[in-house]
Formats: sequence, C-alpha cells, structure tokens
Amino acid sequence: MNELKATTGETFPLKSSLFWDDNGTIDSTWGYLARNVDDAKRQRMVGWQASKEMNTMVFLTYNRDQNCLVNPFVQTYGPDVDWAEAAKWIERFRPGLFGANLIPCLFCDDDPDTARNVAFHDYYIPAACIALGPYSRAICVGLEMNEQFSIAAMEHIIALCHTYTDKPVVVHMQWNMTDPLPAGLDGLIYEHPWHPKDGDLHSADEVASIGAQVIARAGIPVGFNEHNLTPWSPRGREQTRALAKLPCFLVGGPM
Repeated sequence: MNELKATTGETFPLKSSLFWDDNGTIDSTWGYLARNVDDAKRQRMVGWQASKEMNTMVFLTYNRDQNCLVNPFVQTYGPDVDWAEAAKWIERFRPGLFGANLIPCLFCDDDPDTARNVAFHDYYIPAACIALGPYSRAICVGLEMNEQFSIAAMEHIIALCHTYTDKPVVVHMQWNMTDPLPAGLDGLIYEHPWHPKDGDLHSADEVASIGAQVIARAGIPVGFNEHNLTPWSPRGREQTRALAKLPCFLVGGPM
C-alpha cells in the first residue's frame, strides 16, 4: 500500500489507457501477452500508449478465450511451462526493470471454469508472483473479478499473492460500494458502473462524483481504469482530467 501511496520522485496519479486506437479499431491492453497478438501489433500498442503519454500498462497473464489466448503453459492448466513462450514474456517485461509501470493481471473473469479451479490457483499464483514480481509495479489478481470469483476465493488468491510477492496487490472490478471488498487488498482499480461503450453519455462531473464516493467508501487506495471505451475522445479526456483531481493512484486515459 505504501508503494501505491508514495509520491516522492513520481507523478500521481499514474496514467493507464486500457483501450487504444489501432488504426481506427478499438482494442485493449488486456491482450499484450496474447499468443494471437503479433509483435507488430504489440509495438503499435506500446507506441500508441507512449504517444498519449501513458506511463502504466495493465494486461492479462492467463486467459482461455481463444480471441485473447494468454497461457505460459503447454497444457490448459499446466503443469509444464512453455519455455519458448516464457522467454518471450520475459523480454516483454524488461521495461519493468527500467521504470515502466507494468501491472500484470492474473485472471480474466469471463471464465467460470478457471474461477473454480482452486488447484490451479494454488499452482499458478506462487509461480506467477515470483516470476513477474521483479518486473511489476503491482499485481492485479483479476479483471472484473467479482463476476465469477467469490469473496472467499478472492481472499485466498490475495493471501497467496502476499505470500509470494512484496508488490502491492490490487483488483479490477465494478464495485457497488456496499458489499465488502475482499480482505488483504492494497488497492482497487475501479470500473465505472456502465459499459465503457456508453462512456460519452456521462459527464465529467458524474464520473468524478462516483469516483469520489468510491474513494470515500473503499478504505484503501483507489485507481480508475475503464470509464470510457474511447478515453482519447473530448468527453473521455474531460472525464480523465476530472478523475485526476481526486486522491487516486491511477486514471484510465490521456488528458
């Protein structure tokens, strides 16, 4: 938590555009490590982020969706590491050794089978935290994690992360501000309560007002990522600038 709150020598909030414009096609950084993303597209993704002065990137490290297949193992759930794939990952992580803020996300919540596979959690999480920790700004336990994972499952995963990494442990999700957050979190990456494709329908004041409520109720550091599918639009930039005025550690788009 202290690392997320620190401001000495750094610019806060961090800036991370989950969505980006790939020559007129809206894409996301979730697939940075996906097997079906070629290096040319990966370079466009990073180049677009740099051109918009983003300094942080969040991406998946395990996902069974064939449209965004991310898996460092030979089998679906391991145990054999695909060492050729792992070598590519380590090269893609190298900027994290030199100041880039990389936040790997362990699980995608579109997959209930993986959410229920506790044996895989117990196998994968320690290995992932040990391997990714040196390159990472934080570890995100899951994308929209409350849709498939129970509070108990999330708390088990969070506790495992804390056992195997000293990096802050965060989660990305839409939170209703009434249910308890999982214990042990160092931060919440909050998704606003609408589909991001509807982002331009909401004013900057509304986005910031909801953000302020989340910060007041969460009791842990809060960041924002996923309030607008096109955060580079005029409305999206207004929203991001409004969020950046709040005491948060992350905002989701260019300003």
